[in-house]
Amino acid sequence: MADSLVFAESVDSESSEPIMMDRQWLYVNDQNNSSYGSQIILDSTAISNSGAYLGWNEGLIICPLVLQIEGPSTAFIATNSVDYALALKSGYFQLLHSLSVELNNGSVVQTSNFLNVFTSFKCLTSWSDNDLKNWGAVTGFFPDTSTSWVYNSIASSATNGLSPNGLGICNNRTAFTTTMFSNAILAGATYVQNTVLPTSFPVLNTPATISANSKNQCVNLGLLQRQRWLAFSPTLAVSGTLSDSSNKMLLLGQNTVNLNAIFQSYIQATGPAGAETGRAIVFNAVIRLKDICDFFGKMCLLKGATIRLYLNTNQTYFTVNAYAGTISTAGVVVPASLSLASTPVILGGGGTNPIMVSSLDVGQGLFPAVMSIGTTPTEKQTLTQFKVGLSIVRTQFSQFTSQVSAPMQAVRLYVPAYTLTPQAEARYLAMSPTKKIVYNDFFQFTIPSVSGSFNVLVSNGLPSLRSVLCVPTIDKISNGSDAGAGNYVGVTTSSLLSPFSSTGGSPDPIPITQFNIQLSGKNVYNANIDYDYRAFVEQLVSSNQLNGGMTTGLSSGLIGYNDFEQLYRYIYTNCSRGAVQDVGVAKSVQIQGNTQSQATVSILVFCEFERSVVINVASGQVVV
Repeated sequence: MADSLVFAESVDSESSEPIMMDRQWLYVNDQNNSSYGSQIILDSTAISNSGAYLGWNEGLIICPLVLQIEGPSTAFIATNSVDYALALKSGYFQLLHSLSVELNNGSVVQTSNFLNVFTSFKCLTSWSDNDLKNWGAVTGFFPDTSTSWVYNSIASSATNGLSPNGLGICNNRTAFTTTMFSNAILAGATYVQNTVLPTSFPVLNTPATISANSKNQCVNLGLLQRQRWLAFSPTLAVSGTLSDSSNKMLLLGQNTVNLNAIFQSYIQATGPAGAETGRAIVFNAVIRLKDICDFFGKMCLLKGATIRLYLNTNQTYFTVNAYAGTISTAGVVVPASLSLASTPVILGGGGTNPIMVSSLDVGQGLFPAVMSIGTTPTEKQTLTQFKVGLSIVRTQFSQFTSQVSAPMQAVRLYVPAYTLTPQAEARYLAMSPTKKIVYNDFFQFTIPSVSGSFNVLVSNGLPSLRSVLCVPTIDKISNGSDAGAGNYVGVTTSSLLSPFSSTGGSPDPIPITQFNIQLSGKNVYNANIDYDYRAFVEQLVSSNQLNGGMTTGLSSGLIGYNDFEQLYRYIYTNCSRGAVQDVGVAKSVQIQGNTQSQATVSILVFCEFERSVVINVASGQVVV
């Protein structure tokens, strides 16, 4: 093979004849007129009439976001950094709940819920490590560490060392620690924020229900990386002093206003000077059209085609209870506790909480925001309540005291416009005056309240079925208990609405056995899927990978077998095989299986099916 490549490169010559005369990125603003409480509408008419060929498979949605946390003024002193308290779940597309697309006023992509969940699977199984390197920071996509989750099934009490992470399934720890019992202080000592933590703790039984050798595995490096991408907090040098950050600022910019315009994201304090009430992370979220919609990934260069997108979002607001941990003078440990104080409100019709809140434990991201403890600690804890929200363009929730706006005041649709040379355009139109675009759309169905075995009819008939994906998520009834003790109170939610888990960007680690799918009454598998290696090797590893994962040394996909066993338990089935005469025939879809977990779960089912449209590439008109 190497000899053939050397010979081919020696005899071949590349033409230097130009194909493109020009390439410019064009954009249009949304049609919302500064109102973002409901659906976002993007219309490409202005750029479609530019006379150029548009490269829709390179298109981007740029969405200005405000990620906000607010509490009492004593929680956010000027020197107290909580840059690592918040982040989004993996991928800025977690902002989107559903999408529909019109081409020249005709529907080409239907509205289906939980677009973010399906997009997460597509990216996890199709991206390569190089894609992650090139596009991860731009799109906010970095997978969560599969071993990082813990399960806190009960409300906080004096013996629950998992309570600083939150209720239910939690993978929000971003710092390596050798202990897991709360942010407690030494008996009778004074703890002041931003001081060095004690080097030793009293010899006490560690109340965390996790083995010592696995504590350091409970670190979500994916969440940490996404926080690092957003945590740009400009600090300019004070006369005569330099810090590690401020010395860089001398080179990067003259003032924070300039720096905020240059960098993609920045953190700003909110509230009156000296009594700040919160922090706001302002950034532009980039969403690639081909990631969220296969139609755009298959599009060719088109002139004159008008595209209209309708986006339903997951803008979110909720409040969090944070109880500071204590050690009494008698040496009684009362762990810190983190829980929801209110059920998340989703603005824009969505069904997922896209925000992750860091753990409150020692050294974790939310730890510095806990109120200081005095010289006589008692078992009664101090409560700090935080407001948290994600808004488009500006603060959309009146519950926040500080209203924050992003520099960009509209959602934008960006598409590159190409001007071909006359010779190249003539050749292009001669070769393919019309183009048949074959793409996949999906239908979403939820199997609710599953505990044990299930056998459910998902659809009476879907034509050109390509695949079926099952994503398990934990229901509210099993995602923690709010029957707390002492000061602890909390609100439970499903894992999709929880800010303490990555659910949405990942499934929940629910084992499913005895799995099979019936298409028009015929089993896809001769024998039910029981073992992890079968579900992974026979189906998942070839789902969206380059060359179906068959080419050694040239592959894609970010889910390994250990990742699958530990967290990413997607159940995927290829349904595209069959006789030629069955193409386009509608088939019923029935799913059966057995959940091995004691938890009650909901299973999100995504049925992917094939569609096609024929377009005149010169005019953009649909050919009937």
